[in-house]
Amino acid sequence: MSEPAIEHQLLTPVAGIELVRARYQGFAFDRHVHTDFHIGIVDAGAQRFMHRGNQYLLAPGRISLINPDEVHDGEGLDKGLYQVRLLRVSATALEQFGKQLGYRHRELFFKGPEIFDQPLYSGLLQLHQLVNQSRLSPLAVDSLLLDLMSTLIQRYGDVEGQSMTAEGGLTTSQLTQLKDFLYADIAKNHRLRTLAQLFQLNEYQFLRRFRRSFGMTPHAYILALRVDLARQLLAAGKDVVTAATTVGFYDQSHLHHCFKRRYNLTPAAYRRQLAG
Repeated sequence: MSEPAIEHQLLTPVAGIELVRARYQGFAFDRHVHTDFHIGIVDAGAQRFMHRGNQYLLAPGRISLINPDEVHDGEGLDKGLYQVRLLRVSATALEQFGKQLGYRHRELFFKGPEIFDQPLYSGLLQLHQLVNQSRLSPLAVDSLLLDLMSTLIQRYGDVEGQSMTAEGGLTTSQLTQLKDFLYADIAKNHRLRTLAQLFQLNEYQFLRRFRRSFGMTPHAYILALRVDLARQLLAAGKDVVTAATTVGFYDQSHLHHCFKRRYNLTPAAYRRQLAG
């Protein structure tokens, strides 16, 4: 395996699907959340990661299923290189796959964060390898992607959203209300009292429930959302300055620092990769 590198690729024409191949060495992800679904495998080396306070190992043959807003981190099992392949799926895209299978629930999640399913693992690896072939068959990619997503939803789907709630934390409806409130003005400097008043709680009660739900502070959570939303704007073709200011970073440099810390890649480099 060669040097550390990260490659992103949109899986057109399916909207909201992105493939990532990343080789890491000596890089550790801070605790973070994202707004989309991450379906991860490794095909060289191994990654250990924390999910809601518990430790897991992502190694060849295993699959990680991370829902939006689930706090996790990640780093190599040892000091050597390891390669992660990620299927990034937006909530809208997952909902569309679910509807094709007859699921009418708006909220659809995965039971994770770690599963052992060798046929599914092989299929995901095949998808990543297929899109890099010189004589790519779009029909083959479309068919394989639908097969994989159907299998994931039917075997590991959580239509009740029970995996999203933590004992003593915010309820599912409160989490939805909070996210809607933050997304409505993500660039705003939110205050703890304002967030607590959404649920008729005092600041202490809200902070305690928030930490039980997310395992991080509200400030860290909002910062993670901003980085993720900036990534989505870059993927949509927005320039770095626009992406930074739209989601509430002070300037381009501020986004650059946080983005690099999150993805080990600069916003400009990420944008160039998706632009082809």
